[in-house]
Amino acid sequence: MESKEVTKEALLEVFPTEDVLHAWARGEEAEWPPMDDFDDDQDFERPRLRFEVGQRVACRVGPDPVTGWAPGRVIMLWYREPSWPANSWAPYKIELDDGRNIFAPGDVDQIIRAVDN
Repeated sequence: MESKEVTKEALLEVFPTEDVLHAWARGEEAEWPPMDDFDDDQDFERPRLRFEVGQRVACRVGPDPVTGWAPGRVIMLWYREPSWPANSWAPYKIELDDGRNIFAPGDVDQIIRAVDN
């Protein structure tokens, strides 16, 4: 598509709303683009994950391959931050036993693994 083919209506579909623009002008946070759970995107299918909400896991939180792990439990699947680019998701949000909340950027044993209960 060339710039001369872009219509005002097409721009308004992807441009922040007036409420969002006013919030930004006041220095307030406003979610943009809106978070989307892919309800309208029938073609998108997320991969199956290894862990479920409530399951105990160990997460890599430090550089040492032996001591750089912390225990916790999965509290959310398909986590995302409002500031992340559209369609960017982390497979898991985890609450560590020390109270910190972190996310696992991938569903691989080098990042997150099962632990015995």
